[in-house]
Amino acid sequence: MNDAKLQLSGQIALVTGSNRGIGRQISRSLAQAGATVILTARELVSLSDLEKEIRRDGGKCFRAALDVLDKRQIKEVIDGIISAHGKVDLLVNNAGVANGGSLLWEQDVDEWWAVQEVNVRGAFLCSHACLNYMTKARSGRIINVGSLAGNASNPLASAYSVSKAALNVLGSNIAAATRDYGVSVFTISPGLVATDMTNNAFFADIPKSEWAPIEKCGALVVALASGKADVLSGKFIHASRDNLDDMLANAS
Repeated sequence: MNDAKLQLSGQIALVTGSNRGIGRQISRSLAQAGATVILTARELVSLSDLEKEIRRDGGKCFRAALDVLDKRQIKEVIDGIISAHGKVDLLVNNAGVANGGSLLWEQDVDEWWAVQEVNVRGAFLCSHACLNYMTKARSGRIINVGSLAGNASNPLASAYSVSKAALNVLGSNIAAATRDYGVSVFTISPGLVATDMTNNAFFADIPKSEWAPIEKCGALVVALASGKADVLSGKFIHASRDNLDDMLANAS
């Protein structure tokens, strides 16, 4: 690795839902930037290929089974990170689910609510556990993977839209609460990227010009993890539409 790839050297980063899509890209980008990445997913075996890829490319990573709705397991994973590394510098709340294609009253109530459980409660539980360490250390960052869907009405995907709106507000509340504790919190939108979640008829008619390179969200996470944008804590940042340097200039 050259110096440019060591900007996060020494950082310990926990990424939920690392096994595919956006979480996989974020994990790769963090490792390429020098962070030691704790790869997590519900099924440990699903992380094997990513672990091999990162280590093959000279990065540092470990993997752990993690269900973001299992409080006991969350505590065990984070306690394990603290025991092994002495700290957790970054939490990326990426794990999420979606359902769509039908109107709210046509959906099963429990299936609709299950999206809130994973996307909001999961992020809350992981943040809650990490903040116990971050606030005491007076250092740390949390990045929530949100969506522009949380800023608009989506009649055929109301569960996902509502969950992402809640995640954004959760992030801004945590940012306000931790301002005096040295912790920065951001919610990002990767844009519309090609993943398993978007590989369905719901997105079939969207023109190619509207799709974003998945690498941009990884680059944004690395930039935020570096600390250069801590003054923007609490903000919602779009990986493709927002220019981080412009936002920093306007904030100063």
